[in-house]
Amino acid sequence: MNRNGQDYLLEDGKDSKDGINIGKSRFLAYILHDIRIPVTGIAGMADIALRDIDGKGKTGDCLNRIKDSSEYLLSLVDNILDIIKYGEGRFEREDKPFNITKFIRKCICIFDELLCNRQIKFVSSYTGLPVVKVCGDELRLKQVLINLFSNSLKYTPDGGTIYFSAEEVRYDNESVTYCFIISDTGIGMSEEFIEEIFEPFSREKYNDGIKYEGNGLGMAIVKQFTDMLGGEIKVKSVKDSGTTFQVTITFDIDNSCTDKAKNSTEVDFTGKNILVVDDSDINAEIICDLLEQRGAHTFMETDGENAVKAFERSGINFYNVILMDVTMPVMNGIEATKIIRSLDRPDALDVPVFAMTGNVFKDDILKCREAGMDEQLIKPVDLVLLRQLLSKYNKC
Repeated sequence: MNRNGQDYLLEDGKDSKDGINIGKSRFLAYILHDIRIPVTGIAGMADIALRDIDGKGKTGDCLNRIKDSSEYLLSLVDNILDIIKYGEGRFEREDKPFNITKFIRKCICIFDELLCNRQIKFVSSYTGLPVVKVCGDELRLKQVLINLFSNSLKYTPDGGTIYFSAEEVRYDNESVTYCFIISDTGIGMSEEFIEEIFEPFSREKYNDGIKYEGNGLGMAIVKQFTDMLGGEIKVKSVKDSGTTFQVTITFDIDNSCTDKAKNSTEVDFTGKNILVVDDSDINAEIICDLLEQRGAHTFMETDGENAVKAFERSGINFYNVILMDVTMPVMNGIEATKIIRSLDRPDALDVPVFAMTGNVFKDDILKCREAGMDEQLIKPVDLVLLRQLLSKYNKC
């Protein structure tokens, strides 16, 4: 994309008085969400097929390539959506308790997975952190570190080394500051490029004959998330010698004993009856498959009208939750939820209805709430979050 495209993504929607720009930004976001849904379906169906054939032979190789390509498209769409949301001020920083040591261990596990097919030495150091329970935005911080590590991995040839460290640099009774460093012995970058590395779609040209994958958005996301977290990022690099990124962020100290939920592979839905309503057969099959793997009984409908009929036919308190797509033919999810809430049966107002949608605009969320939907889940559905919400509504 040209420089005008960069400016558009950065500036579009920042001026709330400019209705045209906001309209363009919203239109682009809706289109990207529509693209994201079938691509998610492609990746999910590839996973299911790979399990069925054990991922072997030429078919398995083709499916793995399909999965890799679809995941790349998803990352591209997600990165552009993140830039749009940041430009419109729609990113809200979350301040939730988490264990910084456990968080770092999880990141290192991800780093190890990314390194599995590479001949690169990985050295980490984070022991002896005196304060471990903090409050902050764990998800955004993870995205920052993974993007930085992925960048080092991309530009470090086999035989090189990537270093990761975390250390406490400041402490008082209420807050603690950590410095996260990711350094590599890769190809480095020029001083000129360092000045524009955090701009969207910025990619330095190399004459080494190697094709470096990427869309030039990762570093822009890193900078925006670091700013949102109130942190600071610095970069040092020497051509042909390597690059060092240093991220410094201050957290409030958490004195509670709250721990994070189990990861998605440990989530249990045994015995739960879940009605999944989605006009995309592929997406519905994927979420039903994931839920059934974890013990749930799932029931699938493809539009709001059939969802209402399914609820009417069910016994009282049969469904533990209804996962309702918002945009569907025949009858959309909002209308279907209104009808369910108006039915003359004791569980009509009690059954949890969670919206499944790609829309993240505040007025869309408000429409779901006004229709009687209890929560909103962004596609693809986060099973950990779903389990937490079921606990919230005493449906576990």
